[in-house]
Order: sequence, then structure tokens, then C-alpha cells
Amino acid sequence: MSDTEFEHNDNKEIEEDYYEDDGNLMSDHKEFLLLNDPTKYVYMRRVVQRPYAKKNEIYLSNNGKFIYYVKRVKNLLFNQKEKEIIIHGLGAAISLAVKLSLYLQKDIEGLTLSTTTSSEEIIDQYDPLVNDLEPVLKIRHASAIHIKIINDGSSTNVNSSSTTVATTLTPINFRTTSKKANSQSKENKKLLKRQELDKKVEQARSQQKQQRELREQARLQQQQQQHQEDNNQ
Repeated sequence: MSDTEFEHNDNKEIEEDYYEDDGNLMSDHKEFLLLNDPTKYVYMRRVVQRPYAKKNEIYLSNNGKFIYYVKRVKNLLFNQKEKEIIIHGLGAAISLAVKLSLYLQKDIEGLTLSTTTSSEEIIDQYDPLVNDLEPVLKIRHASAIHIKIINDGSSTNVNSSSTTVATTLTPINFRTTSKKANSQSKENKKLLKRQELDKKVEQARSQQKQQRELREQARLQQQQQQHQEDNNQ
């Protein structure tokens, strides 16, 4: 085979890949327009699924009040004598997590920070407004930050600007048996909801996989038909 034939085959493969990518983009664009059509679908914001938070973990909300988080961290440090506190910030709450941790490190002596990042799965749900359409679950990823605030034992001296806040915190009340039972019941409900969500996510992934396989089969059939037509000619 000559160099010219090699070059021709390479160009043909590049052209096929280009049209395949272009077709995928067109399909994604049509799906985007369909899901964002207010007469066809309604977007349902789903609560981000996360593991059960421990006592020393704080998940920040972008709409949360800064002073509330400051008081909560100081309550854990000085009233509940926690040695480590982990602050989690997802998406738009990342800047709040950084601001909060730096403020605490400056305001309280003896604190050290340890930071890690991750990518978290977020599920977008689209419910149909038309009978002949199916609900759609879309999985996307968002950046997250996890800041560990470590108390080395010398952070009992608080700067003068925060002394009042630390000393006016209410003491911890021990939970009664009924409150513990209610808390356990809530945890069980959360676990069941999380399991149901996991099943829906698996179903959505399975449906997406089947759709990709069907598209691939259709593409191969189209190529075979085109090849047969070229041979007949």
C-alpha cells in the first residue's frame, strides 16, 4: 500500500470521528432544549446526598450565616472539647469554607488547617409535564473542599474580639431517651431515602447505557448499509 493510500485512510477515519462527535453534540443539544422547555419538563432540585454527619463535621450552605458557623465551631472547640473539626464546602460554598477557616485560624490561637479537595456527584431531576415523556436523572460533578481544623491543645486563649462569643455560649444539654429515639428514627428514614435514590441512580445509569448501545448499533447498521450501497454502485 502506498503512502497516498495510507494518508487517504487516515483522513477517512478522522472524518468519520468528526461526524460522530458532531452527531453527539447535536443530540446533546436537542436533549438540553427539551429538558429546559417549561412546557415539557420541570426541574426538581434534589438534596445533595452525603454521609451521616459526625458531631465534629459541619456542612456549609451558601445561604448560611457566617456568624452562626463561627459560633458553632467555637462551641465544638471550647464547650465540647473537640480536637478536630472538619468543614465541608460544595460548589458555591467553597469560598465560604475558606473564609471561615482562615478567620478562625486568625481569631483563635493554636489552630492548624489541613485542606483536601474532591469531586462530588450531584443528581438533577427533570419531571415530565407531558404524559408521553419519561422522568430524567442527570448526573454532574461539582468541586468540593474539606478543611480540617486541628486543635493542638493550646487554643484555650481566644483573642479579645471573640472572648464574649465563646463565654456566652449555652452549655450542652444531654439528650433524653425520647430524643435519641426520634433521632434514630430520622436516621433510618434518611437511610431509606438514600437507598431509594441509589436505586434510581442505578436505573438512570442503566438506561443511559442502553441508549448508548442502541445509538452505537444504529450507527453500525447505518455504516453497513452505506457500505453495501457503495459496493452495489
